[in-house]
Amino acid sequence: MVVGDPFTQQLLALASRVARTEVTVLIGGPSGTGKEVLARAIHQHSLRQKGPFVAFNCACLPESMVEDLLFGHEKGAFTGAVQRFDGYFAQADGGTLFLDEVGELPMSVQAKLLRVLQEREFTPLGSTQPQKTKFRLLAATNRNLKADVQAGRFREDLYYRLNIFPLQMKPLKQRPGDILPLARALIQRHRYISGDVQLASSAIQALQAYDWPGNVRELENVIQRAMVMADGPLLTANHLGLDAIATHEMTSSSIEIDLVDRAAPQEFAAGMTGDIEEAPRAEPSLADRRVMQEAELILATLKTAPTKTLAAARLGISERTLRYKLARLREHGLMAAGV
Repeated sequence: MVVGDPFTQQLLALASRVARTEVTVLIGGPSGTGKEVLARAIHQHSLRQKGPFVAFNCACLPESMVEDLLFGHEKGAFTGAVQRFDGYFAQADGGTLFLDEVGELPMSVQAKLLRVLQEREFTPLGSTQPQKTKFRLLAATNRNLKADVQAGRFREDLYYRLNIFPLQMKPLKQRPGDILPLARALIQRHRYISGDVQLASSAIQALQAYDWPGNVRELENVIQRAMVMADGPLLTANHLGLDAIATHEMTSSSIEIDLVDRAAPQEFAAGMTGDIEEAPRAEPSLADRRVMQEAELILATLKTAPTKTLAAARLGISERTLRYKLARLREHGLMAAGV
């Protein structure tokens, strides 16, 4: 893990201590903060580091598919089961199983997961013979599972089984010391895009001033886009395009102002003397156009797709990413709250 902020350093110290045990860890925090990165770090410093690390996202899949992927199936268990499949419980034997977005598991699967954790055995679909498994469980969620328990959306017994050692990731804006080390590490990760580049002072100031609502995932997207736009050895604030993003956060208010201008009484214009000359408008930048085109594409896809899962598939993104983008559109008044 790349760390620079005191909070993250303390969190990593706690993770290093629990890594040497077999204790189940529940990692909380907003989407994009690096929960899976932390889970992998725990695995790499554990007694199971030579075993497999199997990651499974519990969201965005129908209940039947979630159960099949976790438990596996025998040949002929259902239509299309042309061969035997070892599920993630079996694949993680001797290693670590990481369940991301565990709060999205259907209630029926939660009950079966609890039994696997208690008995350390499972039965693949289409089989009558239980199989033993020995894996260390790590789980992550961006939900408040305690509130979900009170609301009846998450099993209380499973919650206490998972929440033995909680670790909470903060949003990136609340750990500013991580921003620059992460940005420099991401530049090295994606150096294949533009070779070796450095952050200019203007870029450093822009990175530190931005709020990062999309957390580390958004930071990585910004760095990649900047490296594509860079035309030299320095990444500047203009390459990052954060000003354009901030501009689009004001889009809804700009639309309202434009509507008020268009609704101005004709009498106002009639009282003016001489020719009325419209002030020239600045052409939108390339970054502006990309953001608006993305919003238009998302809205158009949602109109034709019967579900958000299918819409995300057509857009080539995860449903979690789609939910994040829709939330941003709602925040800025570009979409009704119920969509």
